Amino acid sequence: MAAIQKIRGTQLFIKVGDGASPELFAHPCLINTKRGIQFQSSTNKIVTPDCDNPDDPAWTEAIKDSLGATINGAGTLDVASVADYDEWFRSPDSKNVQVWLAALGHWGGAYHLTNFEITGDRGSLAEVSITLESDGIIPAFIAAP
Repeated sequence: MAAIQKIRGTQLFIKVGDGASPELFAHPCLINTKRGIQFQSSTNKIVTPDCDNPDDPAWTEAIKDSLGATINGAGTLDVASVADYDEWFRSPDSKNVQVWLAALGHWGGAYHLTNFEITGDRGSLAEVSITLESDGIIPAFIAAP
């Protein structure tokens, strides 16, 4: 039996583009403990009756209708990032983001910042969590050269 190939959680990088040309991507210090990407699809359900046995229960079929991706990140609040993330949250524009799996490759695409939460408890440090929702096509995984 062969062992699975693994990477550490810290080798999953969320990199945000700076909007320049050429665009440079950097992993924000704001995302320093938890990070992840979730791919989802929506479906339309239809019921297909059995024409030979119309009284039998019909089967439900699902037709995939749309695809999307959500990125989540969290960590200890990086004070220097607050103004930038507040501006992104208020902006109607998306930013280019890349999600890297170590040196294996990445997914890239445009994302809106849809959730920007700052929390704090007595006796601990302030924390932040963010949610990014895809804005359009997310190309397939691009392997690193």
